[in-house]
Amino acid sequence: MNFIAKSSHFISSGYFEVLTKAMWRGSIIQLRIPNYELRMQKICVHCSASFEITSDDLKFYDKISPIFGGKKYGIPPPTHCPDCRRQRKFSWRNERNLYHRKCDLTKKQIISMYSSDKPYKVYDQSEWWSDRYDPYLYGKSFDFSRTFFEQFRELFDNVPRINLNNKNPENSEYCNFAVDNKNCYLLFASGWNEDSFCSNRVLNVKNVCDSSSVTYSELCYEAIDSHNCYNCGWIQDCSHSSDCFFGYDLKSCQHCFACYSLNNAKYCIGNKQFSKEEYFEKIRSLKKDLRNIHISFQKKLKNAIRKYANLINIENCSGDNISHSKNSHFCFEVKNLEDSKFISDGTELKNCYDTNNDDHSELDYETIGADTNYHQCFSDICWFNSNIFYCSLCFNSKNLFGCVGMKKSEYCILNKQYSKEEYEKLVPKIIEYMMKDGDPSTGSGSLREWGEFFPASVSPFGYNESVAQEYFPLSKEEVFAKSWNWHEEEKSGENYLGPRVEIPENIKDVRDDICEKILICEVTGKPYKIIPQELKFYKEMGIPIPRKCPDQRHKERMALRNPRKLWERSCMKCKKEIKTSYAPERPEIVYCESCYLREVY
Repeated sequence: MNFIAKSSHFISSGYFEVLTKAMWRGSIIQLRIPNYELRMQKICVHCSASFEITSDDLKFYDKISPIFGGKKYGIPPPTHCPDCRRQRKFSWRNERNLYHRKCDLTKKQIISMYSSDKPYKVYDQSEWWSDRYDPYLYGKSFDFSRTFFEQFRELFDNVPRINLNNKNPENSEYCNFAVDNKNCYLLFASGWNEDSFCSNRVLNVKNVCDSSSVTYSELCYEAIDSHNCYNCGWIQDCSHSSDCFFGYDLKSCQHCFACYSLNNAKYCIGNKQFSKEEYFEKIRSLKKDLRNIHISFQKKLKNAIRKYANLINIENCSGDNISHSKNSHFCFEVKNLEDSKFISDGTELKNCYDTNNDDHSELDYETIGADTNYHQCFSDICWFNSNIFYCSLCFNSKNLFGCVGMKKSEYCILNKQYSKEEYEKLVPKIIEYMMKDGDPSTGSGSLREWGEFFPASVSPFGYNESVAQEYFPLSKEEVFAKSWNWHEEEKSGENYLGPRVEIPENIKDVRDDICEKILICEVTGKPYKIIPQELKFYKEMGIPIPRKCPDQRHKERMALRNPRKLWERSCMKCKKEIKTSYAPERPEIVYCESCYLREVY
């Protein structure tokens, strides 16, 4: 580790002890007082990649470190690089895989993100939130002869899990990490939608299908990273547009077909202007071959000029798809951030690091699936809490440590109730124990648990069920080599599925009874179905029935988006240095913002 000191005052602030401990792992400390800058170069213990920690990072870790009895218990710098930290958290999040199983309390059939072969107790949402479920029954005293993660796992495995995170659904049972959806099916990480299907991270939309990261839109199909659009299909990075099909980077456009990088355009085909009459005459013929047009348009996009990043109303930010934010770096698909870093899929965050799918929070660190928290660290699916550490599925609580499934609770450790005085005396002892560099074989601590998120090996999901497989794909053999979990999918027999269904090419030839049949994905061979509402949507839009299952369609949409990584490269026009999610070896034409605006607008 290389580190450059910013000032003598900073070194004496309590972090020098943590940094000198790191030297025992072969780190190198380098002081350059005249530059008044501190940077630390570390090697990831998981992938061996080099990553940097700055003085601002250390100030953040110092800020969120808890204080008990006037003593600060410093959260040390991370041992994993940003990608490995994100991969570890993602391994705890299953958004898309839903199963039929029975509620372990009522025995009624339910839909769950936990498959029936999982060993956990799983309760239907209404039962989990009722008084029939008491998390205190599972409370345990902390055992200083065993590791914290070992004890947490025992608690985690015994406390009942909630079947889905699906708040206030109206005829929208097959949704997860969802809120206030009506007549929706297979929506994930989505909210406030109506009559929409097979999409993820869609917000405030109506009649939208097979889309990702779309807001305030209606009657859209295969839309990606688009907003305020109406009656559009196969679009990406479009906004305030209507009646556009096969479009990329269209802003305030109407009636454009197979176009890219246009602003305030109308009646264009292939970026060529036509009269209104000519346009509609040509469109009638073009719409007869939508599948081939989709393929040819993707090839044509190699000529499109790409802006290095989608940044709107930002100040001192880096990443992609960032809006209305300041002083936030390495962030992706976020809005209204301030003084934050390593965030993805987040809104309304202040002073947060390494959080994913977090909203309306402050001083959060290493969390996933959080909402409206203050000072929450190392936690999974916890909402409306303050001052909690190492918790999972806890709500409306404060001052918790190592708890699972708590509601409106305070001063609990491993689900056991303590007085305030007892809690504030015991938690520091546990933290000190977790700080030890012990030998797990002797039971004397572990390799520094304090400051680390839950291991992927403790996740309740198979790696291939989790979001981690989308962003960091691994084979079954690679997962087993890491001692992580893998979910074996059930195989459906041909006799059960029935004869293969021939899907008419023209949507007008599709009969309503197709909703009663099981279709087979032409890519994966997996079975899937078309629901009546979905069929109605395809007919209204004049779109052929998809021949691929929803998961494959999702996978292909995700492949069209840039990775959540940044590279240093030069603008291909003016040679200015830029930080972008387009890797240097990629073939696209990538410009800095100034050159992009001059060329496109």
